[in-house]
Amino acid sequence: MNKGRLKKTLLLTATMGVVFTSGVYAKDTLQKVEAYLRPDFKVEVNGKIVKETPLIYDGSSYLPFKTIGELLGAVVSWDESKMTIKLAMPVQPQPGKGTSAGEDGEKEADGETGSGSETVKKPIVPPDVKVEESFTLDTPIAYNFVYKGVNYPTLVNLYKDDTYLRWKDISNIPIDVGNPKLTKEKLTGEMYVHLDLVKPYWGDEVKGDKRKYAIVEQGEVSEAKLQALNDYFGVYESGYTIKPLENENEYSVLARGSDKWFVQYNIRFWQSYDGKWNVSSTGWKTYPKESTKTP
Repeated sequence: MNKGRLKKTLLLTATMGVVFTSGVYAKDTLQKVEAYLRPDFKVEVNGKIVKETPLIYDGSSYLPFKTIGELLGAVVSWDESKMTIKLAMPVQPQPGKGTSAGEDGEKEADGETGSGSETVKKPIVPPDVKVEESFTLDTPIAYNFVYKGVNYPTLVNLYKDDTYLRWKDISNIPIDVGNPKLTKEKLTGEMYVHLDLVKPYWGDEVKGDKRKYAIVEQGEVSEAKLQALNDYFGVYESGYTIKPLENENEYSVLARGSDKWFVQYNIRFWQSYDGKWNVSSTGWKTYPKESTKTP
C-alpha cells in the first residue's frame, strides 16, 4: 500500500457491513480491522456527488449508511433498544384503480362512471384506518408534494409505521379531500392527517419527494442561508422547519438533535468576510421523543 494513502484502524460492525457512530456495543460483537480512506475516489448517487470520503476494506467500498440512505430519499434512524439501523421511505400516493369494459358502453375508471358521453363522478370512500387521537413527533421528514407543477412543502411524520401529513401544509393543495379525522401533535399543537385518508382523493395527480432544505414557514429564506443551516446541523442533526423572528436574520428552527430529542432553536444568520452565511444559536428548548416501541 502506497504511503500516500491515509491509513486508519477502526471498528466495523461485521454483521451490518456499514460504518456508523451511534450506540455502544458489547465487545464480542466487534471486529478490529484495517481499512483505508480513499480521497481520490468519487461516489455519485443519482447524479449527486457524495462529499464523504469512501473507506476501502477487504476490496469493498464503504460510506455512512445515513448519507447514502438520505441521498436515495430515505430516512435513516437508530433504534438503541434493538441495536438496529432503520431505513424508512414515505409512502407514495398510488394511482387509483380503474377498469373500462362492457358492451353497452358503461365504464368505470379513476372514480368515474358513465354511459356514452355522460360521466358521473363516483363518490370517493376513504379506507377504514386506525387514526391516532394524538402523538408526538417521531420520525419527521421535510417533504415536497407537487401538484400541477406547483410545490407544496409539507412536514411529514412517520409514527408507528403510519404516515401522517401536517394538515396546514396539504390544505394548500387545491384538491377537496373532505373532512378527514385529524391527529394533534402534542409538542407543537399542530394537526396532522393520515396519508391513507387523503390519498384516494389525490389519485396519481400529486407526486412527492424529500426536500433538500427545511420548510420555510413564512416569507422567503435564500438558498444560501438554507444551505448554511444544513451545514450547521451537519450529519447528526436535522432541521425541519424555519420561520422568521422579530429581528432581521433571526429565525426559529424545529430540529432533531443527535440524541433524538426535538429542539426548537433560535438561530441567527451572519456573513463572514467572504460573504458566506453562517449560523449561531441564540437559545433553544428541548422536547423528549416519545417512545413508540411495542410492549
